Amino acid sequence: MGRKVGHKVTAIIPAYNEEQRIASVLTVVEQASIVDEIIVVNDGSTDRTTEVVEGFKDVILINKKENGGKGAALAAGVVAGDGDILVFIDADLIGLTPKHINSLIGPLLDDDELMMSVGKFAGGRLRTDLPQSLVPFISGQRALRRSFLEGLDLSKTKFGAEIALTRYAKERGAKVEEVIINDVTHVMKEEKLGVMKGGWARLSMYSDMLRNLFFNQRDGL
Repeated sequence: MGRKVGHKVTAIIPAYNEEQRIASVLTVVEQASIVDEIIVVNDGSTDRTTEVVEGFKDVILINKKENGGKGAALAAGVVAGDGDILVFIDADLIGLTPKHINSLIGPLLDDDELMMSVGKFAGGRLRTDLPQSLVPFISGQRALRRSFLEGLDLSKTKFGAEIALTRYAKERGAKVEEVIINDVTHVMKEEKLGVMKGGWARLSMYSDMLRNLFFNQRDGL
């Protein structure tokens, strides 16, 4: 798979309290041959996420003072980067390899009409594979053209960014391709925060998803 002349690829990684996991993700992204620029948006973390990211000299770090949600973090990364192709990667992935990242980006390099690719977990573990099998548009692993985002304000979507992107593509008839990401999973909120706090965080996330699915027409999303 060869790079097409004129494309620059920016990887954007939103992170909130990911000091234990983000280093392994960044190491893999740095090894992805297609990626030219890496941006981490530290979304108001209270742990050592900043210090860990600062250990990666070629990574651009944006520190937000307050947690504004995933959509706002992604939007900040989009503004900071200058790639015409963007790849969104979660900071808590397990089993990620450079091949996975290249497989997300590759279809956009090969097909000028493709606007977005969406990664779908398979073969990782049932607890994360099943939700994406039932509702594939919730995946946070995506590659897309910067031009596709014109008219979409991700900063308002909080934790419903993925649904907003999917709906935006459908409304505009944009070409989207699903890419299987084998043997990858992520750390669930209940595992990070405990059953009670993680459960509330999950409910908040689902609330944002529903809001973006049904109620944001008036916001221009």
